[in-house]
Amino acid sequence: MDEKTKEALLIRNERIVKAVIEKSKRVCPDSVALIGIYGSFSSGDIHDKSDLDLFTVINDSKGYGISSCFILGDVAHDIYCTTWQQVEDMAKCSTPYISRLMDLKIVYYLDDRYLQRFMELREEASERLNSPLNERNLSNILTHFEQAQKSLADLVISEEYCVAKYESAELINSIEMIMYLINKSYVSLGSRHIPEEIEKMRELPICFLDHYRLLIEADTLSSIKKNATSLMRCTKEKIEEIKHRLKNKKRLDSQALIGTYEEIYSDWRNKMKLAAKTNNKYISFMTAASCQRFYDEMREEYEGASIDLMKHFDINDLQRSARVFDEAMEEYRSLYDENNIEVKEYKTIEEFEEDYLA
Repeated sequence: MDEKTKEALLIRNERIVKAVIEKSKRVCPDSVALIGIYGSFSSGDIHDKSDLDLFTVINDSKGYGISSCFILGDVAHDIYCTTWQQVEDMAKCSTPYISRLMDLKIVYYLDDRYLQRFMELREEASERLNSPLNERNLSNILTHFEQAQKSLADLVISEEYCVAKYESAELINSIEMIMYLINKSYVSLGSRHIPEEIEKMRELPICFLDHYRLLIEADTLSSIKKNATSLMRCTKEKIEEIKHRLKNKKRLDSQALIGTYEEIYSDWRNKMKLAAKTNNKYISFMTAASCQRFYDEMREEYEGASIDLMKHFDINDLQRSARVFDEAMEEYRSLYDENNIEVKEYKTIEEFEEDYLA
C-alpha cells in the first residue's frame, strides 16, 4: 500500500474516533469508559479496504446511544459497545477471541480508574495465558468439543452436500478454538490468518494439519464426512491425552472399593446370565455397556482400576459374552484381594441375619 493511501485511512480513522468521542459527550457523558482500536489497524495488517475496528467499553446502557453500523465510501464500519461484564468474561480466556482485550490500542478513556480497571483485566488474562493447562482450561476445551460433536453428528447424518459443508465449517470453528485453548493462545491477526497461526502452534494432534486442510478443501459429501471424522478423531485423542496429563487420580484403597464388587453382581451379573439364557441381544449388549461405564468411571477417578469388558464382548455369542463378563468381574475382585477386602456374601439367610444384626 502506498503512503498516500495509508495516510488517508489514518485520517479517516482519526475523524471517526473524534466523532464517537464527541457524540458520547453529547448523549451519554458518563457512559463511555474507554475506546480503543483493534484488528488490522492494531496489528498493522492493513489494506486499502480495511475498516476501523473500534472497541468501546460502556458503564451503562445509555452508552449504546453511540452505536452505529454504516458504509463509508465502499467500506463498512461497525461502532458497537461492550459492557464491563463482557470484558471480564474475555479475561477468563474461555474462547480465543480476546485480541480486543490483549492488543487494544487505547485512544480515549474517561477517567484513570477505567484505564486501570481495563489494564488489570488484561493482566488477569495474560496470567491465565501464561499459566500451565489446568482443569478449568480443560472444561472450556470440552465445551467446544461438545459443540464440535454436535456438528459432526449433523454432518454425518446429512444427505445434502450443502448442509454437510456448512456443518463442517461449524465443526472447524469449534476445533480451531480448541487448538487455541490447548496452546494457551488467542486469535491475534484476525480470522483470515487463523490457519497460519494454527500451523505455528507447538501442541497439535498427530496429523492434525493434514486432516484440517483436507476438510477445508473437501468438495464431495463423502470426503466431507471422511475428513470431518478423521479431524474429530485426532482431536479427541489429543484431548484424552490432556485429560490423562491433568487428572490427579486418587489412590485406590479399601474405602473406594468396599461394596463395589457386590454392586456389580447386583446390578449387572444376573442380567447377563438371563440374556445369554434367553438369547436376548439387547439386554446383553446394554447391560455390558452399562457395566463398562462403571468401570470407566472408576478408571477415570482412581489409579490401577482399568477393566475393559467391551473389548471381548460378542453380540453373536451371548454365552461367551456372559463368561467374559464373569472374567472381568474376577479381575475386578482381585482389587479386593490386593486391598485385603472380603466380599460380603452369605450362603444362608441366617448367616446374613447374624452378621447384619450383630
